[in-house]
Amino acid sequence: MRSNREVVLFHNSKAILLLSLALTSAAFLSATESQAKRPFTVTDEIGLTHFGDEADGVQFSPDRKYFAVLARHGRLNGNVVEDSLRFYLSQDVGNFLDRSDESQPPSPIWKITRSKDTDGAISNWRWLPDSAGVAFFEHSSDGHQRLVLAEPRAKTITALTPPEENVKTFDVRDRRNYVFSVADSSTAKVPRDDDEMAEVVGTGKTLYELLFPNDSRARSLSSHRSHLWVVIDGKRFEVKQNGAPILYSEDLFLSPDGKSVVTTLPVSDIPPSWETLFAPPYGTFSGVHAGHQNIELAAFSIRRYVLINLQSGLTEILTDAPLPWQAIWGDAGYYPSWSSDGKAILLSAAFLPSDDNAPVRPCVAVVNFSSNTRDCVVMWSRPEKNLEGTWVRDARFVDGNKNRVLVKLIVIDHGKRSIEWAEYRSNGDRTWQLVAKTENDPEHTNDDLKVTIKQGLNDPPVLMASLRGNSRAIWDPNPQLKNLGMGQASVYTWKDQDGQERRGGLYKPTDFKPGQRYPLVIQTHGFSDSLFLPSGGITTAFAARALAAAGIMVLQVQDVGNCGEGTPDEGPCNASGYEIVAKRLVSKGFVDPDKIGLVGFSRTVYHVMQALTTKSSVHYRAASVTDGIMGSYFQYLLAADLDQNSGAREYVSLIGTPPFGEGLETWLKKASNFNLDKVDTPLLVVGEGPLSLLFMWEPYAGLRYLHKPVELVMLKTEEHEVTNPAERAASQGGSVDWFRFWLQGYEDPDPAKAEQYKRWRELKKLQAENEKKAATSTLWIDSAFDKARSAQVVGVRPRYLRPNRGQNGR
Repeated sequence: MRSNREVVLFHNSKAILLLSLALTSAAFLSATESQAKRPFTVTDEIGLTHFGDEADGVQFSPDRKYFAVLARHGRLNGNVVEDSLRFYLSQDVGNFLDRSDESQPPSPIWKITRSKDTDGAISNWRWLPDSAGVAFFEHSSDGHQRLVLAEPRAKTITALTPPEENVKTFDVRDRRNYVFSVADSSTAKVPRDDDEMAEVVGTGKTLYELLFPNDSRARSLSSHRSHLWVVIDGKRFEVKQNGAPILYSEDLFLSPDGKSVVTTLPVSDIPPSWETLFAPPYGTFSGVHAGHQNIELAAFSIRRYVLINLQSGLTEILTDAPLPWQAIWGDAGYYPSWSSDGKAILLSAAFLPSDDNAPVRPCVAVVNFSSNTRDCVVMWSRPEKNLEGTWVRDARFVDGNKNRVLVKLIVIDHGKRSIEWAEYRSNGDRTWQLVAKTENDPEHTNDDLKVTIKQGLNDPPVLMASLRGNSRAIWDPNPQLKNLGMGQASVYTWKDQDGQERRGGLYKPTDFKPGQRYPLVIQTHGFSDSLFLPSGGITTAFAARALAAAGIMVLQVQDVGNCGEGTPDEGPCNASGYEIVAKRLVSKGFVDPDKIGLVGFSRTVYHVMQALTTKSSVHYRAASVTDGIMGSYFQYLLAADLDQNSGAREYVSLIGTPPFGEGLETWLKKASNFNLDKVDTPLLVVGEGPLSLLFMWEPYAGLRYLHKPVELVMLKTEEHEVTNPAERAASQGGSVDWFRFWLQGYEDPDPAKAEQYKRWRELKKLQAENEKKAATSTLWIDSAFDKARSAQVVGVRPRYLRPNRGQNGR
């Protein structure tokens, strides 16, 4: 018979055994569940529902009785982007939050669904001031935008403009008072001198106009004519000045009485002072240059703020200065807002020149029509080159009071992004004083219902609501992600060449094991640690989580050094930055040094091409570049007469000199496409439509002549950031295929891709031949130097060697 002690020991041992079995079983089940999860793919990302910009994803009606949510996802089966605008009753959501026993979130009271082949089937949406409904652009089958009004109380949609008109911009007070612009029908086809003539005069025209006269992307680069229309008390008429139409295309901000509008108009002749008065924060390229510009054809024309009387068409200049973003001061915070009495307009980004004509920064400015004054509320700060600092995001009058201004600030501190609100009040003497600063919008009290989009680096977006301390999810639009293996992303930090800390997003393979080395792809255009972005950044060419699910580590970066944007240091500095972080990941044991890839898009194509043509201790096994600048001679020539030659001037700023005379020697050394002989990396070159293909032709043609592995693809799109589902599948899916092929030796068994891999296998043979020749050449050079050293011993100097110079160079 067992003693009491033995019984206790027996039961304890049994409990420990059962606990051990339970833990082992749980671990086994967890591993089995993990293995059972299907790998995340580009197709999954295309179907992901997201809310877009958090600032625009949720909007309350002015009376706060309703709120609307815009959600968007792609559908490959119909090749469309589908938008849904969901309307909720605030009271329904408040009741749900107050009743903790209520498990079912409230449904929207009304949902509008629209689809389009590209991003934005529902766009530019906003509540009417009287909360009666939401006005937005609806897209017709012929590609036109029309203005419509959705009223949730009646659940009706009313067209405010006819479908045959292509509306470009608008602002609405109510269904009987609004203003809008209509694209000029004569720009549907860029006119030739005479279709019956045997020649076309090309002098003064861009190459894009001459080669692609009816291409819509070419037209967007060369023409932006539109006409200003207004509806007052239900009566519609065109706004003209001296009998002529006002050619217009920018945002409109209608006064409370509906009699005038604030907007921006192009300047025919830019004064020389504009080149130097508004110094840009980075580099030397400002984007503003003196001289005449064709205001009818310059798509990116330099503009200034004006006030237009809608009855007479008379125009009053509000700021005799360019827009800050056109002087390379960022693109945020330039939306004007009216005071409720209509006697002042708030410009959240404007240049107000100083009395001594010294360079100035943008400021949040109030234009007071009663006193005809322009006062600076707060000056924009000058962020550091790594984007650290405080940025003005937007501003508005508090309760429409022209003496109180609320400024929304984006604060970036050591890579962390946060929002602050600062309230300023007028002192009555044209000066303003900071009276409060908070992390929350002070116009909303703790008793107000708050609806936000909660998301993170590894957390898919969820619609959250909170009230009086209670917070609950009211909509999870992506429950399918729980069954997909996406790997884990984390913030990765390292030191750049100056010893400054840098941050990026490191996406580890789903089956990541410490101590195992993985292939690496560096993606180079932006990073956010607060958003759920499976691509890593932009949806063109990037596919971070799809690559990670396939066993490839991905690093998504924004800045890799203090690289002086717009200066000759920009290219080499970024190339060096990629090398430094790649070597860091190799030294940490994460990455196989022989399996590293590099992706460039838009601006970073220039950086990637510099990396591929610069001597480096990192050998990139594969690379891709899509629709971006290269600072090349060919692109320099393509920019002639385009946008006041601004692109050509930027290339000169990047290289340091024009490519003529002695300056050409500098270009031969620094411009990447004059150094394609140094490229030993298989390169995927992607254009987005015919114009982009022409823009990207140079590296492809050069590498073909040099018998180096290069693949050329033209996406059938005119989008820069691709949103069309089929084109996304081609762009992002093509990246996955390209890097898996070169870094993993993997070929997708899909029969539709058989020809693709047939071409790539030939490129792989070509790469092997080139590497063999390079190795043979290296052996020959080593042998030659060995013979040279032997010859020098007996006093013979081979003629292919330079003289051995001493300290004095003799």
